[in-house]
Amino acid sequence: MRLTSNKKYRFERKYLINRDDAYVLAQRVSRVMRPDSSHPDGRYHISSLYFDDMYNTSLYEKLSGVVERDKFRVRFYNGNQGFMRLERKHKRGEYIFKESETVTQEQFQMMCHSEYQFMRQGVGEEGVFNEFYASHTLKRMRPSVMVDYNREAYMYRAGNVRITFDSDVSASMMFEKHSKSVLPHSNVILEVKYNNFLPSVINGLLTGITSSQQLAISKFVMAKLGLQGRTL
Repeated sequence: MRLTSNKKYRFERKYLINRDDAYVLAQRVSRVMRPDSSHPDGRYHISSLYFDDMYNTSLYEKLSGVVERDKFRVRFYNGNQGFMRLERKHKRGEYIFKESETVTQEQFQMMCHSEYQFMRQGVGEEGVFNEFYASHTLKRMRPSVMVDYNREAYMYRAGNVRITFDSDVSASMMFEKHSKSVLPHSNVILEVKYNNFLPSVINGLLTGITSSQQLAISKFVMAKLGLQGRTL
């Protein structure tokens, strides 16, 4: 696929592997790649509040295999709402581009109640707030689902490679205290992201991971279907 945008897209693939294989692979990866330095030992917890419009466009575009699509979420780490970001993830096939803006706790609470007036100050300017508010104006954005999981992350400078292992994925609806596991404990989601090339040394680490293990749905869709008691 030829990307004509001047934005910096990255290649992304996701695989569903069993926990034992994930452990062995993580041991191999840790000998070559360094843990994500922003978190101790590269391990941390992620909470993401996803938004969708009144038509559930994000959900149905993913299920229908739409090649180019957007997804919005507010993300924070280790339960710390002192630092949160509104992210827009734009996807073209296996390529992704992400951009974000910092969200205050007050703004987050407003977004949880579908109140987005504070974003109007940036109308006409570039940025994630502007993109989100434009989508809201057209299709009425609203909180959709909260997704939580544990991540183990590794980095490699050449190719800007990032390999992550996500486990214990759970989902909940807004304002509900109890969450539901939407990924069996025996499974782990392996994600591989890089810029223009995947170094041969990293490719060698992934020997044994096959295309049949490639994951067709996202954690967002997994969460939505799981809460509905549905599976693919």
